[in-house]
Amino acid sequence: MALADMPQPPVRLLLGSDALATATAAGRATAARDAEFADLSRSTDFEPAAVVRRFVDEVVNGGDLGVLDQLWAADLAWHGGSMGEIHGLAAFREHLAASTTGAFSGMHLDIHDVVTSGDTVVVRFTNSGTQTGPFMGTPPTGRHAEWLGIGVYRVAAGKIHEAWFGEDILGMLLQLGALTLDDHATSP
Repeated sequence: MALADMPQPPVRLLLGSDALATATAAGRATAARDAEFADLSRSTDFEPAAVVRRFVDEVVNGGDLGVLDQLWAADLAWHGGSMGEIHGLAAFREHLAASTTGAFSGMHLDIHDVVTSGDTVVVRFTNSGTQTGPFMGTPPTGRHAEWLGIGVYRVAAGKIHEAWFGEDILGMLLQLGALTLDDHATSP
């Protein structure tokens, strides 16, 4: 039977003996590149809210400071209100290490609300931990405290560049017994 007379000629006869192997290898290479691209560029990974949630899950709650450079820009600005300001990734890493493993143990942040507008993410949260080290001049108390907070993050190109925080530090210090309110302070 001639090749032209075959209803479905074998691919090898049409393309040559090594064509099938070449096509298979090219298909596998393309699939591997596609998988790698999908892994690197999942749109949700770079969406501002996903970046912030990953920071909270992996760094704040998970304690993995090794992923900070994946989530925060090298020239970051952290505005912590009464907690001060931090500029640069190295200084921020030191601050997190001191507060999550030094001042408080069992640190955990629960997210209640997330609101996103463009590159800005606002998070309402409750933070908690047991004070096992010095904090803002207060020696370790061994007490557990929970306090409310709001964080506003600016995310660009998959990284947090700037963040502002307002946390109930007074409420936290009262729970730790570091401060007390005089009854007269609340009287008219």
